[in-house]
Amino acid sequence: MSPNTSTTTRLLLIRHGESKSNAERWISGHNTCGGLTDLGRAQASLLSERLARSSSAAPDVVLSSTMPRAVATAEIVATPIGSPVRQMFDLSERIPGECEGVTFEEYHATYGKFPFVDWEPALSPGGESNIEFLARITRVLAEVTAEHDGRTVWIVCHGGIIMGATALLMRTPGGAAAPQWQNPANTSVTEFVRATIDARWTLQRYNDHAHLEGHQPLGDVALSV
Repeated sequence: MSPNTSTTTRLLLIRHGESKSNAERWISGHNTCGGLTDLGRAQASLLSERLARSSSAAPDVVLSSTMPRAVATAEIVATPIGSPVRQMFDLSERIPGECEGVTFEEYHATYGKFPFVDWEPALSPGGESNIEFLARITRVLAEVTAEHDGRTVWIVCHGGIIMGATALLMRTPGGAAAPQWQNPANTSVTEFVRATIDARWTLQRYNDHAHLEGHQPLGDVALSV
């Protein structure tokens, strides 16, 4: 697509559609990502139709996590606009460690706690800590925004990436004092804009999933990496 000559940079952070791990309640990583469910593909199609109707949201570039559920979502939403999808590993969900592939019930039996409630020092041995995960998000955001300054970028990724990016771009405090951002719904859109490269980011919308209204129960947001 032709480059955008605007000085305004727009980031649309899109969570993937419902995944098999969301629906069947297991902890997935790169080796165990089961891709999208039929509902997840339908959600992505609804978002695709919505975005195709919005000329102001037309992207200069579409980026995606390398995880199958995000790649499939990106391909669906990008098809109507004819944009290629560039995959980036650093947009992937937090690395879970040795608990990858286990069910929520198995996780609770093994570690004595529920997944996605207490992430410290990591979800399990070998997984990314909060510090490591946020450092990765910081790195990939800097890379993307430097390369695509003044453009509109769609980033198809994961709930953890979106919550972490929101905390970083909004400059909220870390640790126990940090605001608890709601895990965004599948195929929701979170949008940030920046007028110039040295300006602060403005949050335009968070967890916007209006395209799903009437197609699935709202408020039942699956927590899963």
